Amino acid sequence: MHWRDGGIKLFEQEISSFRHPLIKQYIRLAGSRRYRHRAGKIALEGPNLVGEALRAGIIPEAVFYTHRYREGLELLGLFTDIPGKVKRYLVTPQLFRRMALTDSPQEVAALVPIPPGLRKPVDGKARLGLLLDRLRDPGNLGTIIRTAVAVGAGVSYTPGTVDPYSPKVLRSTAGTVFHHPPVFLTQPLKWFEGLKKQGTQIITTDPGENRCYWELDLRLPTVFIIGNESHGVAAELAAQADRRVSIPQPGWGNSLNAAISAAILLYEALRQRS
Repeated sequence: MHWRDGGIKLFEQEISSFRHPLIKQYIRLAGSRRYRHRAGKIALEGPNLVGEALRAGIIPEAVFYTHRYREGLELLGLFTDIPGKVKRYLVTPQLFRRMALTDSPQEVAALVPIPPGLRKPVDGKARLGLLLDRLRDPGNLGTIIRTAVAVGAGVSYTPGTVDPYSPKVLRSTAGTVFHHPPVFLTQPLKWFEGLKKQGTQIITTDPGENRCYWELDLRLPTVFIIGNESHGVAAELAAQADRRVSIPQPGWGNSLNAAISAAILLYEALRQRS
């Protein structure tokens, strides 16, 4: 089947069966971390994620959409951004609902390659980064990535952290993950050794510490460790910290959300460097 987009004739195939190999692959990618990383692909749902991947230079392997979406929204520019070589599949609304993970899906999705992580998470003008240690909440991870991208900080994470390319995390990042992919560290202690040789300070939070975070000189190259929501930073990582600081909590309660803690620390570093 052919249709025209901006005067260019494009080819699309129709899929109506749930048993189609690409539909089965899409659903499996959405549901399995192991399969995502083995295949080197991720499943994206919705125009925002697909559009951000395209803006980051990531070319989809395949795009799926309904006739209703194509006819109603193609003028917004998403379709004109997709290279002509990308395979396009027209699916029925019923089939798209079976593919979708959201309650009210916008009927466009894609298969895209996992972007390569940055090799040097604290390089660049900011010389600022985060190490996320075994974070388990998708919303926390997505919000932290989104905040770090806004500040210009690198993000790395340890084994045991929720997959940054799971559907929930992807939605929480609003697509920013494609512009500044996080780095998976299998040996964070070795990474710390290299950072310290380069003059980077390692900082972790400790609610029992008297020194507040704003008392440190965060104009220096800095990496903050953000720990697991329930258990905090692993002891072997905390032992490598050059400084421990607290975030004051004079009100009721004694625990800040991990994403909020990361934002507070990053924006104080940004304030000091402004």
